[in-house]
Amino acid sequence: MKFFHILSCLTVLGLLIWLNQMIVPESMPRYGGLTWIGWASLALVGVASGLFIIFTDSARAFGFFRARDERAAPPTHIRTLDRSELKELGLEKYRGPSYPHPVIFPERCIGCQACVDACPHDVLAIVDGRASAVAPDLCMEDTACQAECPVNPKACIVINTAKEVRSMPTPTRDGASFQTNVPGCFIIGDVSGVPLIKNAVKEGADVIAHIASDLASAPPEPKAEYDVAIIGIGPGGASAAAAACEAKLRYVGIEQDKILSTIDLYPKGKYIFFKPDTKDWFGGIPVTGLGLAKAKYGGDAADDSQTVIDAVGAELVNFAHEQTPLIHAQIIAKIPRALQAELSPLLSEKIEKELKKRIVLFLRSKGQGDWANLYRSHFLAHSDTLLQTLMAEIIDQLETKIPGDQRENILNVWLNSLADKGVVINENESCKTVNRAEDGDYFITNTERGAEKKPQTYRSRRVIIAIGLRGAPNKLRLPNEDLKAIIDGREQQKVIYGLSNPMDFRGKHLVVVGGGNVAVEAAVDLVAVRDGASITPRKPEDMNKVTVLVRDYLAPTVKFGNKLQLYTCAEDGILDLKFGVGIKEMREHELVLENVVTKEEVGTIKNDFVFALIGGERPNRFLESIGITIK
Repeated sequence: MKFFHILSCLTVLGLLIWLNQMIVPESMPRYGGLTWIGWASLALVGVASGLFIIFTDSARAFGFFRARDERAAPPTHIRTLDRSELKELGLEKYRGPSYPHPVIFPERCIGCQACVDACPHDVLAIVDGRASAVAPDLCMEDTACQAECPVNPKACIVINTAKEVRSMPTPTRDGASFQTNVPGCFIIGDVSGVPLIKNAVKEGADVIAHIASDLASAPPEPKAEYDVAIIGIGPGGASAAAAACEAKLRYVGIEQDKILSTIDLYPKGKYIFFKPDTKDWFGGIPVTGLGLAKAKYGGDAADDSQTVIDAVGAELVNFAHEQTPLIHAQIIAKIPRALQAELSPLLSEKIEKELKKRIVLFLRSKGQGDWANLYRSHFLAHSDTLLQTLMAEIIDQLETKIPGDQRENILNVWLNSLADKGVVINENESCKTVNRAEDGDYFITNTERGAEKKPQTYRSRRVIIAIGLRGAPNKLRLPNEDLKAIIDGREQQKVIYGLSNPMDFRGKHLVVVGGGNVAVEAAVDLVAVRDGASITPRKPEDMNKVTVLVRDYLAPTVKFGNKLQLYTCAEDGILDLKFGVGIKEMREHELVLENVVTKEEVGTIKNDFVFALIGGERPNRFLESIGITIK
């Protein structure tokens, strides 16, 4: 019922009570302060109100008011709102994203989770009891959130800015063979538009397998001295070189820096691959081409825990089901508030599954045979200890969901593997041009070697482009981005585009710009020390004052473990996390900050260095010079 209906009922009841006191004779018997007439009147009003509510709800349910409601309701289709309409609706401040995105009115939201359950793209989550757009850039304008919201007026709307949503242009290539529109020229890894080291490594091995098969049936080309030229020796190029060596192909590897510089530029201690014990959450990591042991990253043997669970029966299942919410409540309390909604649904399933598995392992350690008897005689007496151990292990796993091998270990394993295979790479050699020959089936690759820039020319049947994106970082586009400052008595570049050794920075005022994995990891590394999967705040003498500037939101590709560590550092007060804030002006020892939407100045902070970790630019001119189409 609406407010005025409630007010009307209360007014009528008050009037009846007053009339009962004023009109009814004093001699008439009273029951609880009212006569039978008063009580009968109140009962009549109550029954009438109940019947009214039942009637209106039934009528609405059977569609009696549908025509009226349809006339009163706004159109169901999603309109494109221009600037004037946004201003008129008081939504001008939400115009930022260039894609459809949900807007939540927190004063209307009742936290019922209807919109969260309705969204098929995991855009929404309940944060602090209210719906929140935690991944607005994943919104596909489904509008199910709108439809399912029970509040009137709606607590959620979907804004479609007038801008067309376009994907980033990528080089043209065949998805199966990795061949571009230039016959014989292949492109792999990040530069192709496919991110992640694991993908680059696999593509490197796969493309060589394709090239080897292709060349086996192709006529010989006497003018070519190599079967394949590999340009860029990061993870993808190194994998291709190793595979080419194993396939007995004549190859030349060309790297403008040093081999595996992509990995070498990661911060010291950074974890790169997921641990095998997290594969249930993330899937396995196929690592091929570099000779890494498959067992290390492969799956476990078949799990027959269900046999034991079935033998014990409902007693074990019920125990796990009853304990799961109790364990869940204790674990979720240790998670930063900003991530609790994201984690909670996954956590319950994980806990119950792991609890059953641990019980089975415990029973097997006590013997074989009568599982039900072993459960009652051994497990139930030690269940408290087992539950505490399980909680500690799950918390440890949650704190990272990250990786198994650190940057140093990966470099060591890969470099040794490449050396064992006899892989030879031309380092400090920059590729200048790649052209398909006009007098045969081969390519001419021109390079400059070393500091002297000595010209080199290679003729190869095929070419693999694996140059990644790190060589051309995105810039902040500030007028004085090349500003230098006197820090510790030395003139140094103020803006830095990568972080190799976090411990090079101690006691500094630092700003990290970016919302991707690289920026998040760098921010954490500058205030904390990674110990396996966990982090420990730096000692006071080594601590930096770090501010993280994110224009909109953390990228949807940011790993949960990284977000967990970032928000933990923010809640602990060892770094400052700012959304919707950018740099307006850069000075020698300070920065002027601004609201990225309104462009209003929001303050000035002390600063020594700025880490611009906002991705890299694809070298489109170089690719187009080869003839590769970018679209």
